[in-house]
Amino acid sequence: KRKMEVNEQGLLVFKASGWNKFEVQYPDEPKYSITGADSQVVTVQLAGSEQVYSEPGTMMYMSTYVKSDTECGGCLNRCCSGESCCTMIMTNTQEELGFVGLTPNFPAKVIPVDLSTINENHLHCKAGAYMAHYGEVEIETNLECNPCKACCGGGGFIQQGLVGTGTVFLNSTGTIMQKVLEEGEKIVVDTDCVLAWAEGVDMEIQSAGGCCGMALGGEGLFNTVFKGPGLVMVSSMTKEKYQIAVAPEPK
Repeated sequence: KRKMEVNEQGLLVFKASGWNKFEVQYPDEPKYSITGADSQVVTVQLAGSEQVYSEPGTMMYMSTYVKSDTECGGCLNRCCSGESCCTMIMTNTQEELGFVGLTPNFPAKVIPVDLSTINENHLHCKAGAYMAHYGEVEIETNLECNPCKACCGGGGFIQQGLVGTGTVFLNSTGTIMQKVLEEGEKIVVDTDCVLAWAEGVDMEIQSAGGCCGMALGGEGLFNTVFKGPGLVMVSSMTKEKYQIAVAPEPK
């Protein structure tokens, strides 16, 4: 009984924070399935002539009548936003259902986002977060002209923008958390944990504390502040942190 009370209280605290652990919300019409706890695989179902676009190297399996091709349109935008200069296009060439299995190029989770549910159908995300998409989606770049935000806000000078009404698949390590901010609501997050935020959410920075806090607190000089309304997504373990953690110690 005591354990149940502690668990219940824990759930209440989590709920009161306003944050939610990201859970896949599958569309009513069967379209994709995500398998695995980590290094996940997304299987996309393609009707006749339908296409799925992905980063090079992410294809794990596909039906024999699904044909792959490479597109280099928008090469400059893609390279500037942290992606490969080319895009893989997989097309179902027959009328019967085809399937494509995709997996991230590093140990990561697959995060589907339906852009039609996002403010102005526009999602900003950390460079390199994009993995694949189907439907109407354009990958664009957004230049952050404020040097303080660009260097210390977690988004960089060139931010990745995903615009459209289709579904995108992001990839990221760690536990993915999300929060929908109300109008004028603010939240402070670690700059390294920033993953994505909706159009209409303002990004600012604030100092991570006093001189000792900034120098010895382990959070860097600044934290990122998001102001609503809109969706904010963060990850507990970034690709960069993971690489540092598993890197061999220098001799």
